[in-house]
Amino acid sequence: MRKKRPDRYESAKRTLAIMNMMGVIPITTKQIHNRLLDLGFDISERTVLRDMETLPEIFPQHVYVIDRMKPYGYKLPKDNRKLLGMSPEEAICLELAKDYLGPLLPPGALDPIASYFKEAGIILQQMQTDIRMKNWRNKVLIINEGFNLEPAKIKKGILEEIQTALWQGKVIKIAYTSKNKSSPSEYLIHPCGLVYRGRISYLVCSFDNNTEKFIYLPLQRFSNIEIQNETSVHQDVDIKTVAKDLIGYNKSPNRIKIKLRFSSFAGSHLQETPISLNQKISITKDGFFILRMKLMMIWNYDFGLELLAMRLK
Repeated sequence: MRKKRPDRYESAKRTLAIMNMMGVIPITTKQIHNRLLDLGFDISERTVLRDMETLPEIFPQHVYVIDRMKPYGYKLPKDNRKLLGMSPEEAICLELAKDYLGPLLPPGALDPIASYFKEAGIILQQMQTDIRMKNWRNKVLIINEGFNLEPAKIKKGILEEIQTALWQGKVIKIAYTSKNKSSPSEYLIHPCGLVYRGRISYLVCSFDNNTEKFIYLPLQRFSNIEIQNETSVHQDVDIKTVAKDLIGYNKSPNRIKIKLRFSSFAGSHLQETPISLNQKISITKDGFFILRMKLMMIWNYDFGLELLAMRLK
């Protein structure tokens, strides 16, 4: 027979659960009671009411009572941080985020928050007795749009070293194998930032201390990195300001008008998810969709000429 845990254990566990519910939006005693029931606590609303009469006094840094009118509201005091710990709802959000981001980011990009994913998994495992949580994994599916290539393989430790160099704003010496070479060469570069484009990750940087001419280097071609003491000339540069015309694209100022014809089955979704904000759709007498829009011409050095929709307001 399993030994029953003492009441003080359940009381302490319940107190932590209540304080974890505190946020910027006030909640009532009834809402707290319902959430506790969801977490598996077998208690009455009267017990929760007694808890909420004392918790704001015992833990004023975590529980603030709004007693201007009934029912009273409870929230996290202003400028105070939430207690450590993860609710089942937060755990589910993290699991979904991992499923969605995993195929989009390079291997190792999510490693710094791996401990949070582990905690989320443990919490959801502990909630297996809750029928509402038990099968949630079988009820949610994440599907990334488009055709996903396999990610380029980055040597272990390369991404972490680049991130460290960027955070510290330091120059790095690299061993890098160019596309048309079979062996690596050494270069001294000033890193500016990372760009994740599809299944390939790039380091935007420059040779020497050139602040005008940027290059992009795929991370899978790095074989070694050494962080130097010298400060990068791009230490304070925002990567978003320099990456617009990089990564293999050359924009043309010209716009072209296109007209596309779809069957109703193939084109109806474009009314709900437009290709561009400037598109216009009309329907012919025989039920076909006619889409008209303006496009920007972009030359991609790797894949040839592409036409991408420009979102004009």
